[in-house]
Amino acid sequence: MENTFKLKFIRCQESDLSNIGLDRTYTRRAVEKHCFKTLKICGLTCAQANIIKQTALSSGTDCAVHREVITGKVETSDCILSGSIDELKKIAEKLKYQPLKLSTLAQDIKDMLTYTPAPLAIRNFVLNWQEPYLMGILNITPDSFSDGGQYNTTDKAIEHYKELIQDGADIVDIGGESTRPYSTPTDAQEEQSRILPVIKKIREFDKNTILSVDTRNASTARQALELGADIINDISATEWDPDMSKVAVEYKCPIILGHASATPDCMQNHTDYADVVEEIFNYFYKKIDLLTFLGIDKTNIILDPGIGFGKTVQQNFEIINRLEEFTTLGCPILIGHSRKTFLQETINSHDNGQLDEATAILTAKLIEKKVNIIRVHNVKINNMTKKLYRSFL
Repeated sequence: MENTFKLKFIRCQESDLSNIGLDRTYTRRAVEKHCFKTLKICGLTCAQANIIKQTALSSGTDCAVHREVITGKVETSDCILSGSIDELKKIAEKLKYQPLKLSTLAQDIKDMLTYTPAPLAIRNFVLNWQEPYLMGILNITPDSFSDGGQYNTTDKAIEHYKELIQDGADIVDIGGESTRPYSTPTDAQEEQSRILPVIKKIREFDKNTILSVDTRNASTARQALELGADIINDISATEWDPDMSKVAVEYKCPIILGHASATPDCMQNHTDYADVVEEIFNYFYKKIDLLTFLGIDKTNIILDPGIGFGKTVQQNFEIINRLEEFTTLGCPILIGHSRKTFLQETINSHDNGQLDEATAILTAKLIEKKVNIIRVHNVKINNMTKKLYRSFL
């Protein structure tokens, strides 16, 4: 009988190696030989790029560099370095002994291969990032894109808050200003009149749940923190109100930095990125550098690439597909995709029930991508997604 071969691609895990009968004492080490990663290293001199390429070749893999690196006709080159985790560790070990600051790069490569954000302590809780946390959305607004007007009284907001907690929210994000595309700013005093009574009321009966305040205004953030909020969620990444960074420093609280191409009223007119992920990455890189200089502890910084904030449908999906690139910044990642326009356009529906199903499907992808915080309207269905995904691990 003619021999036939059955082939398939897999993402190699310890269970795959155990299932083929590999010695169980060796499976964890063997995963590093069969799990591949690709790193992009930017701004190398020709000498640095040449050393890395030769080091990669001597370790059994390769490194792509500019074609003129060998001639020295370019000042700098980016490089694409690929290999198994084992090979990349060997490359890092060899680079430790090279000149031209490559020993620093060696440590950076090692850190990337074992990346996990530093645990974040909030009051009596520690977010260890071992699995994603669900952030429930509580919009106390008359005009939010999905649920505007549904919870815009204190009583209605408290009722919905209790529902979010019952459904499994780890964090509740409380906002009093709609920042949907083409929205106009809400006066800070009006924003405060919406959310501060709710935060005060919540803290009368719930001292435990982590609360974040969704605001661009430093005065709102300050008062919310005084009433018991724990996290600032600023979709402008402190661009709207420069005093926001001062509040974060003063209260030593976590701050979520959102990326937007412009203010909400015009952000959808500014989607002409050369490379959307590269530009967001560079923006966060500079922003982290600035805010840590101003006194914000890096462990208190959470990054939100801003799904729907000045991005096209295709750009939103590209961000999600390339989320791993943001992890090298060393901060937890938050994604807010719930019911947004790119989902509406993709499934051709504005029905919240159908959008919640689409949101939950994409949540599974985000969990696979190891996103740290997932911000959603319907906590219940996304919590089910999280529990089902956990069953496969």
